[in-house]
Amino acid sequence: MWGKRIAVIAISLLLAGTTASVAHAGTGVVPASTSWVSADRGWVLGLDTLCPAAKCPQLVRTLDGGRSWTRVKTPALSIPETDRLRVLFANDAAGMVTDGEQLFVTSNGGTRWEPSGIKGTVGALGFDNSGFLAVIYDGTSSRLLHRELWFGSWQPVPGVEIKGQTYGEIADGQVSLSRFGEENRYWTRSPAGWTEEPAPCDIFSATRLGTVGTDHYALCSFDPGFGDMTKELRKAEGGQFKTISVPPREGITTGFAISPEAALVAATGRDWSFVHRGPGEKWDTLLTLGGPPFEDLAFSDARHATLVRGGPGQEFAEVYRTDDAGLNWKLVQV
Repeated sequence: MWGKRIAVIAISLLLAGTTASVAHAGTGVVPASTSWVSADRGWVLGLDTLCPAAKCPQLVRTLDGGRSWTRVKTPALSIPETDRLRVLFANDAAGMVTDGEQLFVTSNGGTRWEPSGIKGTVGALGFDNSGFLAVIYDGTSSRLLHRELWFGSWQPVPGVEIKGQTYGEIADGQVSLSRFGEENRYWTRSPAGWTEEPAPCDIFSATRLGTVGTDHYALCSFDPGFGDMTKELRKAEGGQFKTISVPPREGITTGFAISPEAALVAATGRDWSFVHRGPGEKWDTLLTLGGPPFEDLAFSDARHATLVRGGPGQEFAEVYRTDDAGLNWKLVQV
């Protein structure tokens, strides 16, 4: 993805050859967020119950699908009061962690972390073909910022901003910034840069984005009820987004992921959380669990996806994965 395969391979070999204090099931880390770059290689950020205060943020990684875990150097994150700890990696080298106010990046797999120096609230995180992306609210506007992968400082992407606060949504080649009921704007990236286009969802919808190859998808969620809402899966065809499938209404949307194999929608409501699987005329709900919502739903390849159930301070804090594009799910011991 980055055109730096030699450097990434070298870092991967270094990480694999110098790991220490590997823990087999029971790292003491309560999961808050997870990110996987392949079926075997993943990261979990959470709270370390083994530290003296039992509330120290700690990052761990696995190279074998969760059978063993290694503690990784973790920057000085705070425990969020209203947000949550989040981790996102694009490959073995490039990653980000945030507590909602601080943002740190690494280009060497966590050996060294660099503070962003950004003042503001951290929203959506992502990557493009040359570096890191983040939506930041500075107290006045929400804008997309970019940083080169290997060096440099964070810089605003010209024109990709709206007034007011938004979490934002980032997928490969796509960005959405919106304020419910007021504004919903959308940009795509080409070799010439970022270009604004008509938004896939209206101002009364929550927007989730996904990319498969060169195809752009959006999940528009609207008309919320008591624990449910209307959801429409849309695809950009001929320059316009068109509804191609309608997932079940059950649950308020908390996640969306799509691959060549399937589309997955995470939702929660009425004390239950769901993963709906499509697309097509027929959707199936193949994971239903009571308790807290599912977060960080994402594919690492066409068939492997992961999510976090709940988090620190909630009834459950667990990582789940599927090896068959959402047909079956299993608990990953951390």
